[in-house]
Amino acid sequence: MKKLAVILSILFLSINASAQNGKMFEKSVETGYAAGVGNIRSSVFNVAFNYDYRLSPLASVGAGAGVGITEGTYEKYLIPLYARFKLNFTDKKISPYFLMNVGYTFSPETKIGEGYGVTYAAYFGSDFNILKGNSLYFQTGFLYQKHDVFNDLDYNEYLNKFLRGWDIRIGFRF
Repeated sequence: MKKLAVILSILFLSINASAQNGKMFEKSVETGYAAGVGNIRSSVFNVAFNYDYRLSPLASVGAGAGVGITEGTYEKYLIPLYARFKLNFTDKKISPYFLMNVGYTFSPETKIGEGYGVTYAAYFGSDFNILKGNSLYFQTGFLYQKHDVFNDLDYNEYLNKFLRGWDIRIGFRF
């Protein structure tokens, strides 16, 4: 346990020291709406916070967390945690990009492993670099969300399905 605490402390200090030297780390906040599609669907309004590490002027990796409110009554609130990879196509003032998120969604109303689960999404968007180091961005894509529906019933048609949705988000990177 001591080794883990020491390693995490060193990692935290090195991250803070690196961030002081340049814009290697970026934070962003975004909000959006995913409109469910298909026979079984659930739409969700969400807010997310992201922390990315810049690998190059065009590529970054990071992690994010958010809160979502669904239109459902059983699992009304969601907490997605995800890893992300972003690839910008240019480094101009307006820069289109591809973004991939992969993670897991929790719901306070259910146990882990029941209800929501693995999630992944692919987006295309554009950064609008308004000030040095800050940008406004817009992205749209398709979201897949694992969900166990009617798990206790003998109704196999709806077991372990992926909910799908068209996702639109707007955000601010600083």
